[in-house]
Amino acid sequence: MEEIDIYEKLRRKVSLWPIKVPRIKEALELFKILFTEEEAKFLAHFTAPYQDSETFDQIVEKTGKSRKEVKLLVDSLVSKGLLFKYTRKKDGQVHYSLLPMAPGIFEFYFASGPDSDKKRKVAKLMEKAYLNGYGMEVGASEYPWARVIPIEKTITINKDIPADFVILPFEQMSQFIKTARKIAVINCACRTKKACDHPLETCLIFDYSAEFMVERGYGRYLSIEEALELLEKSEKAGLIHSTLNAQTRPTFICNCCTCACLILRGLSELHNPRAIARANFIPERNEELCNKCRNCVRICPMKANVYHAPHDNEPERILFLEERCLGCGLCAYHCPKTAINLVKVKDQVPEMTPREAMMRVESERVH
Repeated sequence: MEEIDIYEKLRRKVSLWPIKVPRIKEALELFKILFTEEEAKFLAHFTAPYQDSETFDQIVEKTGKSRKEVKLLVDSLVSKGLLFKYTRKKDGQVHYSLLPMAPGIFEFYFASGPDSDKKRKVAKLMEKAYLNGYGMEVGASEYPWARVIPIEKTITINKDIPADFVILPFEQMSQFIKTARKIAVINCACRTKKACDHPLETCLIFDYSAEFMVERGYGRYLSIEEALELLEKSEKAGLIHSTLNAQTRPTFICNCCTCACLILRGLSELHNPRAIARANFIPERNEELCNKCRNCVRICPMKANVYHAPHDNEPERILFLEERCLGCGLCAYHCPKTAINLVKVKDQVPEMTPREAMMRVESERVH
């Protein structure tokens, strides 16, 4: 009973983050595999994930442990991607922070180090937890914590829409990533956990997260130009760009597939409409240019394009199911006749910063 209390206490601490970990048996089993009892007790002294970081000296004072004990614990947890470590820019001091399950433990753990029996066991438990409640928790707010970024080169200005529907910087990948200080690429945690045929080294992380992974040897820095090249490779592979639902200071850009992605599967598999915020765009097809090659049908991860075969008096055509569309631009990008372009049809503006976005996620929780 004592052991369960320790891990339950840690689960509650981790769940102070807006994306919570439900009280299910798979979650507690997961924590028991990831953390020793000593590590769980140690981490439970932290307050809230990301928000309340502490220096090494503060940890020693709060826990009453020796400096040697604290160093062994923090070094071990950091090396496994289970405790966040960063150097604060304003004072140059190293800080440590409790991590939420996502984005945090899930991404850093699975993107760190080689495959192992332990990691495969964690992956199976994570999948069970996802299907048994955690997947719905990933989309538990009227304000989704993640949003789709459209493929920039597929966007066009539609003269029929209001003039104030301008293309904003957060909707343009090239402008959005320029608000970051550092960029790195790591392996996709979702496809590490649940392998598929899509590329693995595709996820971009920024600033403190980029430093954390590169310093530990599990990521590499990219220039803005290299990051844009990687994003284009992802577009060619049929992957959807998603990021935190904020205008500035990107924390990550995932290049997602419905095979494995925790976010997209919330929509495609769990049918949760709050799983991700759709882009402000939809594809517009020029029927005269369209040669019915069906590239758009094959590439759309959400099956928003459907082939309609000719019969009786009805012609051959491609049907568009707007309710399924995320506005990602993959259909336009893969159209050989450039018969499809994205047009802006709404003007939903995210919160300005990651902190403001996550506060809104918490304030608009519905379950």
